[in-house]
Amino acid sequence: MSTGSEPTHASAHVIGGSARFTTVDGAEQTLDAPDADGVRRLIVDRVRADAAAAGAAIELRTSGDRGEHRLIIGPSGEIDVEVDDRTVTRAELRQQAWWTTDPEPVHEAEADEDDASAPEAEPEVDGAEPVLVAEVPAFFPPSSNPLPESAERPPVFDSGDDDDLDEDDTAPAEWAPARVTDIPAAAPATGTDSVDVARADEPEPTDEPEPAADPHSTATATPEAPAPTDGAPAPETAFEASASNGPRPSFIEPPEVHPATVSGWRSFFVRIGIPIKPSKAELARAEREKAVSRQWAGCRAIAVANGKGGVGKTMTTAVLSAVFARHGGGNVLAWDNNDTRGTLGWRTEQGDYDTTIRDLLPEASRLLEATASVSDIARFVHHQSVDRYDVLRSNPELLAADQRITTADFDLLAQVAARYYRMVIFDSGNDESADRWLRMIDSAHQLVVPTLAAPESAESAALLLDALRKRDEHSRRLADGAVVVVGQSERAGIGAAQRIAAGFEGHVRAVEIIPFDDALKAGRIRYDALQSRTKDAWMRAAAAVANGL
Repeated sequence: MSTGSEPTHASAHVIGGSARFTTVDGAEQTLDAPDADGVRRLIVDRVRADAAAAGAAIELRTSGDRGEHRLIIGPSGEIDVEVDDRTVTRAELRQQAWWTTDPEPVHEAEADEDDASAPEAEPEVDGAEPVLVAEVPAFFPPSSNPLPESAERPPVFDSGDDDDLDEDDTAPAEWAPARVTDIPAAAPATGTDSVDVARADEPEPTDEPEPAADPHSTATATPEAPAPTDGAPAPETAFEASASNGPRPSFIEPPEVHPATVSGWRSFFVRIGIPIKPSKAELARAEREKAVSRQWAGCRAIAVANGKGGVGKTMTTAVLSAVFARHGGGNVLAWDNNDTRGTLGWRTEQGDYDTTIRDLLPEASRLLEATASVSDIARFVHHQSVDRYDVLRSNPELLAADQRITTADFDLLAQVAARYYRMVIFDSGNDESADRWLRMIDSAHQLVVPTLAAPESAESAALLLDALRKRDEHSRRLADGAVVVVGQSERAGIGAAQRIAAGFEGHVRAVEIIPFDDALKAGRIRYDALQSRTKDAWMRAAAAVANGL
């Protein structure tokens, strides 16, 4: 949980049997061990000891030749892996097991037998591979239908084509969320129900014959090896012959850290050629920028909701859209999903056409045709020239009765949005019983709840979260994984904002405080007009949202 500061974390960059370890206090150490498993054991034991001493969980961020991982190590020693909302490959599953499974001691006699007694595999059924059990984290829509049986399925918002693991053929492809895996810390290193950790870095076994022996060796070739024909070269190369010694090393070193920009007076030395390392704050800022610039396989939907008016829903929608569009290359839609007096259009730029959602609805089917062009959507949305996102407006001049849309209409519009945009951020109305409001919740991958630093606004936000937890499983996951944004409504009201933020800690996934800024009070919302500390706060909030996607 964060209230404007980064969570306690340590980091390690691991190459082979050596690691550069950074403690929670920022001290750097070099850890060496005979092999990769040994240095991993040193790192995990060190963080476990720090977590036990602090009595709180520590986030361990790892990088290096085993890839990047985020581990949460609790005070009692348990390890959880944080993974993305996407299909993970089997290689990634093995690497996660390498971190989360305690290594099993190998006896010297067994080590010399060259894996003669490999664990017995699970019996296959109809030729299928053994299924790896995947558990969906609490922050994502479940793979089964979370709605009551009488309700329809939500529209298409995730069209990713990830096929690294077998999917359930009975579930609609457009609503099967990306499969992720959480391997428990107590999983055994060998056996039929776990990943083979001791050989996690070796390729998976296949039914193909073993490669022929080295032609320079005096050993007799195996019967499976094809005999070379007259005048033909040997059937394998030197690289193939050395495959039995393990995978070859990579000649491309992974980057140690995400590129960070040195700012302030220290940048002067960089400009004149004196190397200066980025500070911790600059590295943290670079990591947040990396999170919000991520590209997901399929459209992601974010619902900005609070049943009370005037708490900053429109402001939150506009600024989050700007952050994701500016850092992710555009293709972000801010959708004014409001029956009554939606003001998103008033606080953003108007495009070349005076169009609203009512103009888009009759043309939705045409925009879904195969002959439709990407530029066809421009007639119905309003592009923000500097902040790079598009706005789908409602008409604040019409009564609610004149612009209500049905569930079927929402689903059709959602299909259009998923086809033309990588992200949709909903600015919602105050009627939590409206069809379009409920459909927004059913379609969302992430919930953002804005509130002012006032008791009434905060209580309304808390009641919304309580109601969602009772509604259905999908809504409960949204509430548990919500990001609460506490806006400082007065220049001197930081104490009130901190008290409100503290009240939400432990009930949602993240809480961020947005400082007071005159540029957000009224008028057009432009990201460049915000103060530096306000931009930093919104970047933290956007990164928290991205980490839930």
